[in-house]
Amino acid sequence: MMGTAIQKSIILIDKPKGPTSFDVVERVSRILGVRKAGHSGTLDPNATGLMLIALGEARKAMPVLMGLDKEYEGVMRVHREVDSGSLESVMKSFVGEIVQTPPVRSAVARRPRKRQVHEIVIIGTRGKDVSFRVLCQAGTYIRKIAHDAGESMGTGAHLLELRRTRIGPFGISEAVTLRDLDGITDEKLHRILIPLETALERLKLPKVVIKDEYEASIRNGSPVRREFLSKGVEGLGENAYLGVFNEAGSIVCLARFVGIGGTVAKTDRVFLV
Repeated sequence: MMGTAIQKSIILIDKPKGPTSFDVVERVSRILGVRKAGHSGTLDPNATGLMLIALGEARKAMPVLMGLDKEYEGVMRVHREVDSGSLESVMKSFVGEIVQTPPVRSAVARRPRKRQVHEIVIIGTRGKDVSFRVLCQAGTYIRKIAHDAGESMGTGAHLLELRRTRIGPFGISEAVTLRDLDGITDEKLHRILIPLETALERLKLPKVVIKDEYEASIRNGSPVRREFLSKGVEGLGENAYLGVFNEAGSIVCLARFVGIGGTVAKTDRVFLV
C-alpha cells in the first residue's frame, strides 16, 4: 500500500447492515495493512452509513474527532395511525436540549444525560412509516427519540431503519464501501484517504505554527512557548485543544491551551510521522 501516508490518515466508510463497528475497523485494518485503527463513534449492527476511521498515528487525534455533531436519516414505524399535525408537533418537541438514559445494551453507564438536538425534519410518510432526518450532538440515541416520540403521541413507535449521513464536516458522499476497498489500487486509495492535516483544517481546529528549530523540543514533550511560534492563536478557552504544526505544514502534536505567561499550551499527543 502507500507506506507512511496511510499511517496518518482518515478514511470514510459506508458501513453495511450486519457487522459491528469493531468488525468494520478490523476489516479496514486488514485490507489496508494498518496495524492500528479506530473509529470516532459506534453504529449499531443494524444501522448503516458513515464511519470515520482514523488510521495509525491519526488515532491520536480522537479527542477532537469523537465529539462531532452527527446527522442521521431514519424510518420510524408508529403503531397506530396519527394525524400529521400531531406527528409534526411531537417530533419538533425533541428539538433543543433533551435528557436521555442510554439503552440497556449501550456501552456507557445508564445515567440520564443531556444532549442537544439541533434539527428534526420529517421527510415523508407512508402509511405508519415516517421518514425523518436528525442533526444532533454526538451520543444522542435516535432509537430512543423514536421510542419516546411514540410514547408522547400515545401510539407507540419503534425505529425501523437508521443511516448516518454526516459526521461534522464529513458527508456520506465521500465514503467508500468495504467492497470498494477489496483490491483497491494505490492510485484510488490516494484519492479517498484524507490526510490528518486536511481533516483538522476542515474541522477548523485552532492551530499554531512553530519555528523549525523548536520541533524536536515539542516532540520530546516540551510545552509550547510563545518564543517557539512563527504563527500564533489567541482567544481560546482554558484547556481547549489546538494543533501544533511545523513550518512545512505537518502536525507535530495536539496541545492544550494555557495562555499564561510565556507558555501557550501544554503538549498532549505527539505524532511520530
